[in-house]
Amino acid sequence: MALTTAQLGITLSAISYLGQFDTNSGRYTLMNNALAATTTGGWQIAWGPATQGEDLVYVAANTQGQYAVVVRGTLFDRIEDLLQDKNINPQEALPFSAPSFPSDAAISKGDVEVWTNVSNMSSSVGPGSGALLPFLQALPSGTSLLVTGHSLGGQVATVLAVWFQAALTNVSVQPVTFAAPTAGNPAFATAYDSTFTTAERYYNSLDVVPRAWTQDGLTSILSLYPGGPQCGPLCKAAVDGALKTLEKNQLVYQQPAAATELTGALYPEKGLLAFEDEVNDQHRALYYMSLLGIPLTTIQLLNKSWAPPPSQSLRSVG
Repeated sequence: MALTTAQLGITLSAISYLGQFDTNSGRYTLMNNALAATTTGGWQIAWGPATQGEDLVYVAANTQGQYAVVVRGTLFDRIEDLLQDKNINPQEALPFSAPSFPSDAAISKGDVEVWTNVSNMSSSVGPGSGALLPFLQALPSGTSLLVTGHSLGGQVATVLAVWFQAALTNVSVQPVTFAAPTAGNPAFATAYDSTFTTAERYYNSLDVVPRAWTQDGLTSILSLYPGGPQCGPLCKAAVDGALKTLEKNQLVYQQPAAATELTGALYPEKGLLAFEDEVNDQHRALYYMSLLGIPLTTIQLLNKSWAPPPSQSLRSVG
């Protein structure tokens, strides 16, 4: 079946996680095979995958000349790993020229660090080679460029979209993100909304990650799953620490306005780490594929053991 833009974006994003412990050459083969199996239109890797530190980006293209820049999210095992991320402080100015953004538009220190990694990446596998920006600058005029990612990959995708919009005159940029935390302050979010009128942002109603880093979002984690597993002492300490970081440093983060909520359902998890396990279940790119209507048979081509919540727990909460 033909995929919607959102279905395509989340599929490309889920594929970015494949081959976690492989080389880029191995990932290239693995990801290309997955693209052929899960998408239509002849999508294949045109540049990358390239890595710098723990960050990974690849560019895919289809036979109609459409392109997509895909940013992999950072992997974490426990919610505390995310909430204790020190890279939300300080907020810094954009590390590139973006004339349509005001001088007070700022993003997290962590986003600046990832942008630096991406700008320094060089592809040595597949048909595209060299750095990312020159590769994109060489695309035909009028090229449609989807910029997408899941989790922290979605957060970074919002920053890369701004970079591409400012640096490229030959493409039409559309950012589409999934489960993304906030990238920047209100000035950044407002300018982003004005610049990208076709931007899309999707989040699961039961996902912790897109609730970072606004004050209300962080606070809501403490009572996220009524009737289900609860945020325990370590989780509460991490939420409190993040809130104190915002308050102490007078930081305000704001999500872009355009957003689509997807209604999640509890699995539900049991046991000592039930909350952490539920958080991971709700956040997975594979679950977002399911919430966006992609058939289970397609999702299991990426992970044959994945399954949605059991039917008896299909209820909206939170």
